[in-house]
This record gives sequence, structure tokens and C-alpha cells, in this order.
Amino acid sequence: MPSHHSFRLLARLILILLPGLLCIPDPSMIVAAATAQNRPRVGLALGGGGARGIAHIGVLKVLEEMEIPVDCIAGTSMGSIIGGLYAAGMSPEQMSEAVQAIDWPQAFADGPPRSNLPFRTKQEQRFLLNGEVGFKQGQVQLPKGLIEGQNLLLLLEQLSLPAASIHNFDQLRIPYRAVATDLSTGQPVILGSGELAKVMRASMSIPSALVPVEVDGKLLVDGGIAANVPIDVVRKLCQPDVIIAVSVGAPLVSAEQLNSVVAVTEQLTNFLTVVNTNQQLSTLSRKDVVISPDLGDLGSIDFNRAAEAIKIGYGAAQAKRDALASLRATPSFYQNYRAALRETPQSEQPVIDFIRIKNDTQLSDLVIEKQLRIKPGDRLNPKKLHRNLNEIYGMGEFQRVNYTLVEENGKTGLVVEAQQKDIGTNTLKFGLFLGANLKGDSRFDISAAYTLSELNALGGESRNLLQLGANILLMSDFYQPLDEDQRYFIDPYIKYEQYNLDLTNTSFATSTSFRVHSSEIGLEAGKNLGSWGRLSLDVFYGAGRNDFRLGEAPLPGYEGDFNTGGYSVRWVVDTLDSLYFPTSGNYINFSYRDFLTELGADQDFRRLNLELTHAYTWGKYSLIPRFRLAGKLSGEPNIHNLFVLGGFLNLSGYQAGELSGQYAALGEIIYMYRLTDTSAAFTTPIFVGGSFEVGGIWNDYRDISLDSLIPAGSLFVGADTLLGPLYLGAGYAEGGNASLYMMLGKLF
Repeated sequence: MPSHHSFRLLARLILILLPGLLCIPDPSMIVAAATAQNRPRVGLALGGGGARGIAHIGVLKVLEEMEIPVDCIAGTSMGSIIGGLYAAGMSPEQMSEAVQAIDWPQAFADGPPRSNLPFRTKQEQRFLLNGEVGFKQGQVQLPKGLIEGQNLLLLLEQLSLPAASIHNFDQLRIPYRAVATDLSTGQPVILGSGELAKVMRASMSIPSALVPVEVDGKLLVDGGIAANVPIDVVRKLCQPDVIIAVSVGAPLVSAEQLNSVVAVTEQLTNFLTVVNTNQQLSTLSRKDVVISPDLGDLGSIDFNRAAEAIKIGYGAAQAKRDALASLRATPSFYQNYRAALRETPQSEQPVIDFIRIKNDTQLSDLVIEKQLRIKPGDRLNPKKLHRNLNEIYGMGEFQRVNYTLVEENGKTGLVVEAQQKDIGTNTLKFGLFLGANLKGDSRFDISAAYTLSELNALGGESRNLLQLGANILLMSDFYQPLDEDQRYFIDPYIKYEQYNLDLTNTSFATSTSFRVHSSEIGLEAGKNLGSWGRLSLDVFYGAGRNDFRLGEAPLPGYEGDFNTGGYSVRWVVDTLDSLYFPTSGNYINFSYRDFLTELGADQDFRRLNLELTHAYTWGKYSLIPRFRLAGKLSGEPNIHNLFVLGGFLNLSGYQAGELSGQYAALGEIIYMYRLTDTSAAFTTPIFVGGSFEVGGIWNDYRDISLDSLIPAGSLFVGADTLLGPLYLGAGYAEGGNASLYMMLGKLF
């Protein structure tokens, strides 16, 4: 039995140990502390899936909310973009805001909006399609993709600008790798250095859709072909204890759903990604976490559904909270982890100390630098820089124009890379016009233009055009800028054309048709007014003849040879966003033409022509007022100098050129409603609309009156197809003139 002394000793011992015993944590606190001190390393593998990959942002939101540290990231395709931006320091909230603000149709277009294209390019678009074929070293060169990806690259450069000077991806806030595919071998290429934006763009080079990107001598395409969920890349990058793999690829569909060419093509494409994704996922262990958001019908091109994708990704990660809980750090440790991440430069507007041009074209570096409109000592304005780079690309000489920032000897440099077209400097473009109506009239014209560009350091080019069909045209010119700013130019030209001229005005023999043959040589000189307009002077001389074709015999003097010569002054403004279905911008064409006997014309004659178009848009609704006023100022014109009206949206109901005279006027309002989504990429714009028109044609100004004006109108549906704008319409004009139209060709 213990003595009294023993009890006193035991009591003293209890009093000494009691404070320590009260401080012992419960088992869960011990586990938490152990996790904080010996936490598992976490690697993040983000898969590809196009727009479906935007769901990664929602997953990242949950990881941050749960305070789960990420030790390294590897991504493929859209996963490489989300992962790269996150590794560079962009938060999920910032990414969410950015992807919902992006103009996705513009992001997946090439070059600037049409309103910012060089004026010569705008002129070319009026008779040629955008697609082109190249000739290089004696061989035909086709483009390597439908889209170069110029705008996408500039977008990625803007988003990753704070990390633009970091070229070793181990030095990003989180070590990062992007996965692409070597087009020549089909093997994965792991990208751990270089220009971050260019690397992300390479990883998302969808074959045939986006042009491959050359990196270190390899031609790279979308990484999803080789490793759509790069688990093995993450494993090698930081030897993680746990891998979080996020798979967003589209699943294979059942036989019942393979009911179209598009569905079958998409299924064949998905075979590659599904197979390698399953192979990668099979290497995971039970402690790893797989997150597969159920994105339903959200497709790989549904970038306009970004908010929906983020929400689904967030919900899928929330459903895995129990599996992710063991990776959670204590608040204090997570704060220390965030604080210990490598600093990324936060200034998006550094002062540019020097500029370097990397240019492999025949153009002078100074031409590119002048269009850049930035000089050493200026603070970088990213939006302005991107706009100017895109305008340089729009000159048509380059495969891509991009930039990077470098740090050399404590100075910040802007390096602009202008890469020559893969298809070469000599290109062939085509044009097409097709028109028909139910009255038996039809017209078909096909054209081709062969252009030799970069003929000298200032960007001289020769364009040679051939058009065959109802109208025949042969034309060659040599466009020569006179300064590095590309403001002043000369443009000597020669052309020959044939076309039908139908005269049905009561002042002439009824239903008299001529075939006009005309040759002309001239010299145009002028000034480009930025990208919005041009002022020019044209001196010309020509000759031709009017051959009677059919109908009533013409009056004396209308048939036979003619000579022409004189000068013209022209001021043009063109800021329309589209020649097919304009929704913004203006078109103004003021032309004064003076035919002088001193310069070879048969007789003195002066004429004036003014055209105005403006487009207004509210959401999917557009109104386009148009106005034209034309007439002679003095003298008597030859019949080929008469003004004509008639045709679709040109006093609809009458046939093209059915009305002719020495004076013309037309006013109309066109209404259009877009049926397809304006915010979706890769969609075919489809419109329905109508017009109210009023106009007239006269041979004597004394006949001009309100009573003589002809009301007309039309209804139409139109689509912007790969071959150009297609219109189906019906027109009616006062007097019972009606017609149905089918047209493939530009109207504005």
C-alpha cells in the first residue's frame, strides 16, 4: 500500500505534467499537422478539348478555394493555354473574366477587321475571294491550314504579357510544360522553354484548321493527337505524389448519332484523342484524382459558352472534394506556399528601351517599323501594339507577325518577328460571280489574279487579272509605294474589257443591246489616308468600239469606234466591316471624270458620281441606308458612259442595267436580321432582310421630278459561304416589274 509520501509525490508529478497533457491535440489535428509538414506533392494534368477545355478554369477555382498547392502543371491544347496562363500568374477569376470578354469570331479570324486593312487590299476584295494559292521554287504551294492563327497568337501574347520575358518555364510561378505533336513523326513534343504564347499556340494547332507552328525546326500541331491528357509529362516534371488529371475531351458517340458527314468526321478525329487519353488514365493509381466534367452537348468550338463550361468544371471538381481533401494544406502553410511562388513581373506596360525587327521578307525593316508606330522610350500599350501588328499582318506579305519582350543588360526590348508566307511571295487568287433570275437572264464570271509581291524594299507589287464569262477583263498594274509609311503611291496600269450594254430607255431604240470593247492605259497616283480612305488622280487614254448585238437597230452614232482620254479625281472612304453583309462602317465614293479632246477624247465631257453607304447595328438587327447621285456636268456622253440602274438592291424588280441615262439617282434602306449567333466562332453568318428603294434614270435634267421616281423593294435571305456571299431574293418595282434572284457575289 503506498505511503502518504508516495501520494504527495504522485500529486506533485500530476501538477507538473497537467499543462502539457492539456496541450496534446486530437488525432485529426495531428494528421493535419503531419500533412502540412510532409504534404504530398501535387501535379496537375490538363487535357485538350477545344472550348470544352475552358472548364479547367472552374477546376482551378475549386483547388484554390480548398487551398490545395500545385507543384507543377502540364497541359495539352486548351489545357496548355489554361495551364500556361495559371503558371504565369493569372488567377482563375481573371481567366474567367477574360474568356467571357473575348470576341471569339475575331480571335479565330486572321488579321485585323476589314476596316483596318490596307486600302489596296480592300479594293482587291471587291472582285476576289480571300483564299489564295502560292508559287514557290517553281511549285504550287497550298496553305497548311484554313486559318493562320494570327489573331489567336496575339490574343495569347496579350494574356501572357506579364511573363513575356520569361523563356524558361521552370522560372514561371509554377513549373509548366506544354505538349504538341511533331507533324512529321506523330510523336509528342514536350515544350519547356521559348515564347510562352507561341508554345501555347503550337499546342493548340488543330490539324487542317490552324496552320502548324515551327519550333526548333519541328512542325508542330495539336498535342491532343499524341497525348491529350499529359499525365506522364507531369510525372516526369516534378515527381508528384498525387496527380490531378482533368479530362475534357469529347467522348465517342453511338452509331445512331453518326447521321451526317460532320458527325462522322468528328468521330474519326475523336478516335485518336480518346485512345491516348484512356492509355494515360490507365497509368494512374488509386491515390490519384481524375476529374471528368460532364459537358454534354458543349462542343469543341462552342467558345461562346465559356461561362457554362466554367460552371460545369467547377461542379465536377466540387463533386471530388472528398478525394481532394487529403491534399488540402493548412491555411498558414498555403499562405506560405503562395508567398514562396516565384514572382512574375506585374507591369504590363514597361518602357521599351530598344526595338529589334526580325524580318525574313524582301520588305525593308523600316517599312515594318514605321507601321509599328512605337519608338524607344515609349511605354508599351498592349492593345495599340496588337492592333498595329495585326495591321502589319494585313499588308498581306507575312505568314505571321508577333512579338516578345526580352531583358538585356537591364533594358527591356521589343522584338518583332515578321515571317514570310510559307506559300511564297507569288500568289494566285480567284473570284466568282453568278447571277440568275426567272426571266431567263443569267450571268457567270470567274476571275483569277496572279500577284507578284515584294518586288522591292518598299513593297512594290504587280497584279495581273483575267476574268472570263459574260464580262471579259484583262488588267495588269504595278503598284509602287513611294515611302516607308506607305502613304504615297503610283500605279500605272493597262486593261482591256468586253461587256454587254442593254439600252431600254424610251429615248433610245427599244431593247437595243451592244457589245462594248474597250482598251485603256493610265497612271494613277495618290495618297492613302491611313487605312480608311484614299485620294487619287488618274490620267488615262483609251479606245474602243460599240458593236450592235441584238434588238432594234440603233440610232446613228451609237455604233462604231470611239476614243477616250482625260483625267479623273477620286476620293474614297471605305470602313465597312464586310462587303457581304455590312453591320458597321461607311463607304463613300466621290468621282469626278473629265474627258478632254486635248488628251485624245472624241469630245469634251464631264461627269460626277457620288455614292454613300452607312451601316447601323443593334444586336442582330442592322439598317443600311444607301444613296447614289450621278450625272453629266457638260458635253454629250458616248453610250458606254451612260449611268445604269436595275438589278437586286438597285431598283429591284428591274433587270441589271435595264435602265440607262445621263442622270441617275437612287436612295434605299436595307434591313437585315442575323439568324445565327453573332458571338460563336466557326459559324456561317445567315441573314434575312428586305429593302425599300426609290430612284430614277433620266436623259434630260428637266425631266427630273418627284413624280418620275420609281419605288421598288425586295425580300432576301443570304449566307456567307466559302465561295462567297449567296443571296436568294425577290424584287418588285412600280409598273409590274418583278423578278426572283439567285446571286453569288458581293453587293457592297
